[in-house]
Amino acid sequence: MSTAPWRFAVDIQREDHAPVRQVEVLPDWEPLFECVRFLALRQGAEPAAAFALDCCIEPVWHARRRAPYLEAIRAQTCGDAGAPLSITVDVDCFTAPARAVVAQLVMDGVLQNGDPVRCLPMAFARHAGGAQNRERRSAETAQHGRFRMQSRPPALTLRHASLRALLACATAPPHSSAEETDEVPVFIPQAVIDDVVELTRRVHGTFEIGGLLAGHLCRDVDGSGIYVEVTAQIPARHVEATAARLTFTSDTWTEFRAALELRRRGEIMLGWWHSHPVRAWCKDCPEKKQRTCALRRDYFSTEDRLLQRAMFPRAYSLGLVVNDIAHDDATLSLFGWHRGSIEPRGYHVLDAAPATVADAAATQEDAPCATTS
Repeated sequence: MSTAPWRFAVDIQREDHAPVRQVEVLPDWEPLFECVRFLALRQGAEPAAAFALDCCIEPVWHARRRAPYLEAIRAQTCGDAGAPLSITVDVDCFTAPARAVVAQLVMDGVLQNGDPVRCLPMAFARHAGGAQNRERRSAETAQHGRFRMQSRPPALTLRHASLRALLACATAPPHSSAEETDEVPVFIPQAVIDDVVELTRRVHGTFEIGGLLAGHLCRDVDGSGIYVEVTAQIPARHVEATAARLTFTSDTWTEFRAALELRRRGEIMLGWWHSHPVRAWCKDCPEKKQRTCALRRDYFSTEDRLLQRAMFPRAYSLGLVVNDIAHDDATLSLFGWHRGSIEPRGYHVLDAAPATVADAAATQEDAPCATTS
C-alpha cells in the first residue's frame, strides 16, 4: 500500500487574490508511483521487486509563497528498499482535482461560470491519531468505499534481446519525437501499422474501432536499459462503441487473453489502439476547414484517458490512435505515461526485425535483418 503522511488541498482565489475557499482534494498518485517503480526496473531491478516497491509523496514547498503552498511534488520509494528513487513533477498533477473543485463551486453558486480564478496547491502534515484525523479517514472511506483499491503487480518476464539490432532495422516517422524523448524506446512493426490503418479505413463508419497491442518488454543485452517491442495487434470484438468512445467488455478481455495463449509467444498486453473517425466528425464542414481542423492532430480524449488509466496503468503501457481523416492519408499518434501523465510520445517503425531472441542477442552491427514470421 502506497501511503503519504500528507493531506492535500487547493486554495481557490479570485483574480485579485481575494480568497474563495480552501478545499481538500485526493489526487491520483498511482500513475506517478508506477513511474517510480518502472524507474527501478530500468535501473536493473527484477520485475517482482520493482513493481512491489512501496512509494510515498513528499511536498516541494513554493520558494516565494513558502509552506503550505507547493511548487512541485516528489514521488519516491519508501521503507527499507535501499537508496530511494524519486521523480519530481510540477503541480500540473493538481489540474484535474482543481477543475472538479471549481465546477462544484459553480454548482453551489459560490462562483459564476467563467469567473477567473487561481488554484494554488497546498499540503498539510497528516498527524497520527486524534478525532479530527479519524473523521478525515472516515470521510475518505465514505468517498472511496469500504475497501481501498491497490494495483496488483504484474506477472512479468523480461525478454533479453538486442536494442542495437532493432535500431538497425527501424526508422522514426517524420512527426515522431523518438530521438528526443527520455522515455524508453518503442518499436512498432510496419505490418501492425498497416493492419490498424486498413481496419480503420475499411469501416468508414461513424463509430470507433480498436484492439490490443501485444508484445514484449525487453532488457537490452548490451546494457542500454529497457525498451518496448510491439509484435502484434489483436482486433477487439464485443465492444461498445460510439463516435467518441470505445469500451472493452468482459468478453473482449476474455478473447484477448485467449488469443495471447494461442499465439504461445510469451507476449503481454502492452496497450491498445483505437480509431478517431475524424472524417465522420467533420463531414459537414468545408474541405478547407477539414484540412486545418485540430482533430486531425495528436489527440487523446477524456474518454481515452479514462480507459488508459483504468485498463493500461503501467508506466510502459501504450495508446495508439489512428486518425481517419478525409482528403489525406490516415495519421497515427502514440501516447504513453510520462511522469504520471498521459502524453504524446515518439516511436520507431520496424520494417523488419531479428527473427528470434537468440538471433537478436547475437546480431552484429553489420548483419542483415530477417523478417519476423
